[in-house]
Amino acid sequence: MKHIEKKMREEGIHEPLWDKGIGIRVTMYGKVIRRQKPAKATIVNGEAILRHARPIDLVLARAMHCSLVAMMIFATYGYFAYDLGERAY
Repeated sequence: MKHIEKKMREEGIHEPLWDKGIGIRVTMYGKVIRRQKPAKATIVNGEAILRHARPIDLVLARAMHCSLVAMMIFATYGYFAYDLGERAY
Protein backbone atom coordinates (compact mmCIF):
# COMPACT_ATOMS: atom_id res chain seq x y z
CA MET A 1 0.00 0.00 0.00
CA LYS A 2 2.85 2.38 0.71
CA HIS A 3 4.16 1.78 -2.82
CA ILE A 4 0.78 2.66 -4.34
CA GLU A 5 0.31 5.75 -2.19
CA LYS A 6 3.85 6.94 -2.91
CA LYS A 7 3.26 6.70 -6.66
CA MET A 8 -0.13 8.39 -6.30
CA ARG A 9 1.45 11.27 -4.34
CA GLU A 10 3.97 11.71 -7.16
CA GLU A 11 0.99 12.18 -9.50
CA GLY A 12 -0.57 14.69 -7.11
CA ILE A 13 -3.25 12.32 -5.79
CA HIS A 14 -3.29 12.21 -1.99
CA GLU A 15 -4.83 9.62 0.29
CA PRO A 16 -8.30 10.39 1.62
CA LEU A 17 -8.39 12.86 4.50
CA TRP A 18 -11.18 10.98 6.25
CA ASP A 19 -8.94 7.93 6.80
CA LYS A 20 -6.12 9.32 8.89
CA GLY A 21 -5.04 6.45 11.14
CA ILE A 22 -8.16 4.29 10.79
CA GLY A 23 -7.03 2.14 7.86
CA ILE A 24 -10.35 1.58 6.12
CA ARG A 25 -8.82 2.49 2.77
CA VAL A 26 -6.70 -0.68 2.93
CA THR A 27 -9.76 -2.86 2.40
CA MET A 28 -10.99 -0.57 -0.37
CA TYR A 29 -7.61 -0.73 -2.12
CA GLY A 30 -7.68 -4.52 -1.77
CA LYS A 31 -11.17 -4.72 -3.24
CA VAL A 32 -10.21 -2.63 -6.28
CA ILE A 33 -7.03 -4.65 -6.86
CA ARG A 34 -8.80 -7.99 -6.41
CA ARG A 35 -11.61 -7.09 -8.84
CA GLN A 36 -9.11 -5.65 -11.37
CA LYS A 37 -11.53 -2.89 -12.32
CA PRO A 38 -12.52 0.32 -10.58
CA ALA A 39 -15.97 0.59 -9.06
CA LYS A 40 -18.46 3.00 -10.58
CA ALA A 41 -19.01 4.89 -7.33
CA THR A 42 -16.12 4.79 -4.88
CA ILE A 43 -14.36 7.06 -2.45
CA VAL A 44 -10.88 6.00 -3.57
CA ASN A 45 -9.26 6.56 -6.97
CA GLY A 46 -9.60 3.11 -8.54
CA GLU A 47 -7.84 3.95 -11.81
CA ALA A 48 -4.74 5.23 -10.00
CA ILE A 49 -4.70 2.21 -7.69
CA LEU A 50 -4.80 -0.21 -10.61
CA ARG A 51 -2.18 1.78 -12.50
CA HIS A 52 0.34 1.47 -9.67
CA ALA A 53 -0.53 -1.97 -8.29
CA ARG A 54 2.16 -4.62 -8.61
CA PRO A 55 1.52 -8.35 -9.16
CA ILE A 56 2.33 -9.03 -5.49
CA ASP A 57 -0.43 -6.58 -4.52
CA LEU A 58 -2.96 -8.84 -6.26
CA VAL A 59 -1.67 -11.82 -4.27
CA LEU A 60 -1.87 -9.84 -1.02
CA ALA A 61 -5.38 -8.59 -1.81
CA ARG A 62 -6.57 -12.14 -2.47
CA ALA A 63 -4.91 -13.39 0.74
CA MET A 64 -6.59 -10.59 2.70
CA HIS A 65 -9.98 -11.51 1.22
CA CYS A 66 -9.52 -15.23 1.93
CA SER A 67 -8.48 -14.57 5.52
CA LEU A 68 -11.53 -12.35 6.05
CA VAL A 69 -13.84 -15.06 4.69
CA ALA A 70 -12.17 -17.69 6.89
CA MET A 71 -12.47 -15.46 9.96
CA MET A 72 -16.17 -14.92 9.29
CA ILE A 73 -16.75 -18.66 8.87
CA PHE A 74 -14.96 -19.45 12.14
CA ALA A 75 -16.76 -16.64 13.98
CA THR A 76 -20.14 -17.86 12.74
CA TYR A 77 -19.30 -21.44 13.66
CA GLY A 78 -18.07 -20.35 17.07
CA TYR A 79 -21.21 -18.35 17.70
CA PHE A 80 -23.54 -21.22 16.88
CA ALA A 81 -21.38 -23.88 18.53
CA TYR A 82 -21.35 -21.87 21.76
CA ASP A 83 -25.09 -21.30 21.51
CA LEU A 84 -25.81 -25.02 21.07
CA GLY A 85 -23.53 -25.87 23.98
CA GLU A 86 -25.46 -23.55 26.28
CA ARG A 87 -28.80 -25.09 25.29
CA ALA A 88 -27.63 -28.55 26.33
CA TYR A 89 -27.77 -27.61 30.01
